[in-house]
Amino acid sequence: MTTSSSPRRSLWGETGRLAAVTAAGVLFLVINVGFSIDLGADADSLRFGGLVALDLAVGVAALIVVPFRRSAPLIVAVALALCGAVSSLAAPAALLALASLATRRRPGEIALAVSVWIAGVAAVGLSGFDLLGRPAPLGEVALLLAILVVVLAATVAVGVSIGARRALVVSLRERALLVEEEQRLREAAARDHERTRIAREMHDVLAHRLSLTAMHASALRYRDDLDDLERAEAVETVHENARGALGELRGILAVVRDPDAADADRPQPTLADLDELLAAESGVDARIDVALPTLDPAIGRHAYRIVQECLTNARRHAPGAPVTLHLAGVEGKRLEIDVANPVSNPPSGPRGFGLVGIEERARAVGGTAVVTAGPAEHRVHVDLPWSPA
Repeated sequence: MTTSSSPRRSLWGETGRLAAVTAAGVLFLVINVGFSIDLGADADSLRFGGLVALDLAVGVAALIVVPFRRSAPLIVAVALALCGAVSSLAAPAALLALASLATRRRPGEIALAVSVWIAGVAAVGLSGFDLLGRPAPLGEVALLLAILVVVLAATVAVGVSIGARRALVVSLRERALLVEEEQRLREAAARDHERTRIAREMHDVLAHRLSLTAMHASALRYRDDLDDLERAEAVETVHENARGALGELRGILAVVRDPDAADADRPQPTLADLDELLAAESGVDARIDVALPTLDPAIGRHAYRIVQECLTNARRHAPGAPVTLHLAGVEGKRLEIDVANPVSNPPSGPRGFGLVGIEERARAVGGTAVVTAGPAEHRVHVDLPWSPA
């Protein structure tokens, strides 16, 4: 509701300002014509009628131009300053443009617009290009300029005040957003710290359970003198501690895992899920020359992420280009991953974090990764053990 009503309020506000400026301009024109006649202007002369028509034409042009004061404030303010010196109907619009320019609080721009207005009014008064039809004495011109300077100074002061208030509002809004962001970061840090502390406590409990499980499992393995009841009790103890350790482990993972992550309980994909990954990609020529079901699950998880990162890099630097994927190796000993693609958008600057992650994953399980970036082809070759050391 706020978003839709804000432009409407702005439109009504601009319409109201234009209506007020138009009414003030008409009033100024009527007063100018009346004073000119009282001071001896020939209302029946052709020159008087032409000057009134010129005043009306320039004033209407000013009313048409003034809505563009925000997109080109300096140009509009200077142009309307000239119009205001010639036309009494344009004077309110010119004052509005000057106030809008003053909200920017740039002394050079304000001085230029004010100077143009003062020079224009002085030129009109001294040349007699007004409804009286005669040059004004220097005393009258000086008095007129003094009044003009007071009016312009008041207009500039109002504009500068509005600009300062707008800047203050923007500053306060940015400060409030910054405070909210800092508060959010502090809360997130506090939650992370508390999750870490809880995970550390649960880790101690998990270590205790695993120690008990290992101790009773060793007893079952090395004690041949246990009767059936003692053996059953030991098996039950191992079973209970194993289930308890599994629960503690799930609790630790639930604590340290990102609470906003989707599919938190879904098992991590392995190379057994490679078909789903390839189905989501296009233009991948995959060749598998090794029995993936016999691959160790831990190695399979790392291999899946390596292949996924290689395909992501290929799509980033060569969108739409074909990619070749080859899985080979010696079953029971090692797994080789080879991904190649042409390069149409070579990365600039330092190496991306994706390649660093590939090397880190390979190193974590005792493997190696070799990245070859040529002028026409990008190739990643990864050698992994069949099972963790």
